[in-house]
Amino acid sequence: MQITGTTRKITYDGHDILFMNQRSPEWTHPYAYTGESENMHDAACGIFSIGHASQWMTGKAIDAPALADYARSCGGRGDDGTDRPVLLRQMEMSGLAAEMGFRYEHGGHMNNNDLLFDHIEAGNTAICNLRIGHIVAIVKSRIVNGEKQLLAIDSYSESSSDRVKDKVREIVPGTEIVTGIRNRDGLVVGFQVTHAMFWVPASLPRDFNLLYKL
Repeated sequence: MQITGTTRKITYDGHDILFMNQRSPEWTHPYAYTGESENMHDAACGIFSIGHASQWMTGKAIDAPALADYARSCGGRGDDGTDRPVLLRQMEMSGLAAEMGFRYEHGGHMNNNDLLFDHIEAGNTAICNLRIGHIVAIVKSRIVNGEKQLLAIDSYSESSSDRVKDKVREIVPGTEIVTGIRNRDGLVVGFQVTHAMFWVPASLPRDFNLLYKL
């Protein structure tokens, strides 16, 4: 079984995505609030999620380390991770959002789940929390047996995490991420398989930020 590297290509629903795998320890580019103690593997879920959300709308992959550097330079890197409202507002004002193919209109986090579903249904995307402390992209909507559902692209592929798995309605085949399980000596002694894309109830996302396709 081959361990997934920093990226892997995923094709789904007519979209070709260069998925950025945050589980890879090779994301060593600095992404710290102060100093250089944290890197993108540790804390860049917000950066990866913006990249996945914009790429779903445009088909264009982003330079994630460059966006991380921009976030640090403009106040978009907070003490507990990416400060999404600050970063997205700065991206909109500087023209970087337009370069990446989206528009950002709102200044803070939102929690109207009906609005989110309608926004995604209209062909836009969003970034949000499915659980406290971690940011994912939301890119597609559907209704199954009367339940509104949303498709998440998760840089840390938490489909099987105890914090999320009971809410997962379906994993997307072909989005497997393989991580090596290492012993204390650093030797790979097993493998963990998770999924980068999965469907969740539309009621689950919270503190979301809406990205509008240009």
